[in-house]
Order: sequence, then structure tokens, then C-alpha cells
Amino acid sequence: MDEKLLANIGLNKYERTVYWMLLKKGELEASKLSQLSRVPIGKIYEVLTDLNKYGLVEIKPSRPRKYRTVDTKIAFEVMYKRREEEALNELKLLREAFAEIEQQLSNDDSPKHVETIFWPDKFHDYDELKETVNSFFEDIEHEICVVTPSKYKPGVSAQYDDSMSVFSKAYLNLAQSGIHVKILDSHSQLLPSIKELVTSIEDEYVINNLQKFMEIRILETKHDFVIFDSKTLFLDIEDQINTGTSLGMTQIHDEAYTKRFKAKFDDLWTKGKRFNIT
Repeated sequence: MDEKLLANIGLNKYERTVYWMLLKKGELEASKLSQLSRVPIGKIYEVLTDLNKYGLVEIKPSRPRKYRTVDTKIAFEVMYKRREEEALNELKLLREAFAEIEQQLSNDDSPKHVETIFWPDKFHDYDELKETVNSFFEDIEHEICVVTPSKYKPGVSAQYDDSMSVFSKAYLNLAQSGIHVKILDSHSQLLPSIKELVTSIEDEYVINNLQKFMEIRILETKHDFVIFDSKTLFLDIEDQINTGTSLGMTQIHDEAYTKRFKAKFDDLWTKGKRFNIT
């Protein structure tokens, strides 16, 4: 079996590697799994906990603990039912969002200059994604406000997890160039990615600049939007066939309309808990 097939059921890179190793080797201890799969020992227990939560792996009560896969026919059926329920909830939220958008569009202050950008392949090519993100960010003059929803927590979206290094580097580059970066995050993969990059920086001047121009706060939210300079708004377009992946984004160049979202961002921002990036 092609290990990449496991990405289609929503497993991230570490989860796929560990699960595939258990399928091949059978019952193993965490330390042995870490060695065989080359997943760092500091991550292996977190990965195993998540696989257990998904119902794919069970823990044998022994000393030391051992891990083994649940019968795939049973595990996949349970996982399918859970994903089906999640998808129905997502569709319900989508319908509510459509209704809200239609209500807003019926008002006189509906957005002008709306552009839709699709990227069916960009998230699968590191260099192309990097070029796309940088081209978006090069127009920012003063500030970027980012809201990362709870649907992007680690392991939920393999597409998002794999793209985090590109976005985290781009945010750091903006802050280092004097652009104010404000990120409201729902404990996504973005946090450890940024933390890892900042930890590797030895130049105190760069660190001080990041502390001055970048601020991250934690808040569980389903809101998902990005604002450039209180003028341009970006709304994510989620793929409703393959939930957890992005088809592209709607870009709205309308300062009056965007200010309404900026007001929402400011309200959420006051509720967030500060995250220390250093």
C-alpha cells in the first residue's frame, strides 16, 4: 500500500509514518517506534495519542506500554462515521455562512471589487506556494491581521500543516521589514512553526525587531480571514468535497467593507491570550 494514501484520510506526515510502521511491524513500544519511524521521541507520544483518539491505534496495558493498530475494518468504519458527522456540521456552518453573506450582500454596503483566486495545485509545490504567498504579501504597507480558525489545528488539515513553514517564514519576514504582524490563532500548527524559527535566530537585533512588530494571541474561534492595512480582505474558500483543504480565496478590495471585519478582529483581539514567541 502507498503510504501517501493515508494522507487522504487526514493523517499528517508524522501520523502517517507511525501508523504505517505499526501496520508493518505490529505491536511496538514508543521508543522502538520512534527509532524505526524516525519521528522524534519528543513527538512520538503526541502522535500516538492522536492516533489513539482517531481510533486507529490502541494501547496495550503493559510495562512498558506497547501500541498496536486496531482492526482496520473496524477502525476505518468508526473514523468514517466521525468524519461524516463532522462534514455534516461543516455543511451546516457553510449554509449559515451563505445566509449571512447573502444578508450582507443585500445591504447597500456590499463589497466592491471582489476577486476570486483558485489554487488547486499551489499547496502541493513548496516553491510555487512560497512565490504565491510572497506575491500577496509584497503589497502590505503597514499591518497584516490574521485569524486562524480551530479547523486548522495540527493534524486536521494535512494541506495546512505542510504549508506552515511557508507562512511562518513569510510572517517573520514581514515583521523584520517593519510590518506589524498580528495573528489571532486557535492553537494551529502555525505556533510551533514560528516558535521553532524564532528559537533558531541568534541575532538579538532581529529578535528585538520581531518582539516589536509581531504579536500573537490565542483564541479558539471559527472565524477565518486576513486583512491587509485595513483595506483589503481575504476570505478562505474551503473545498466542500475534501474538507480541510483550500480551493483558494476571495480577495475584496473595499476599504469600507473591510473595516467591518477589522472591527470584528479588534473585538476578538481583546479576548485573546498573549503568546510568547521567544
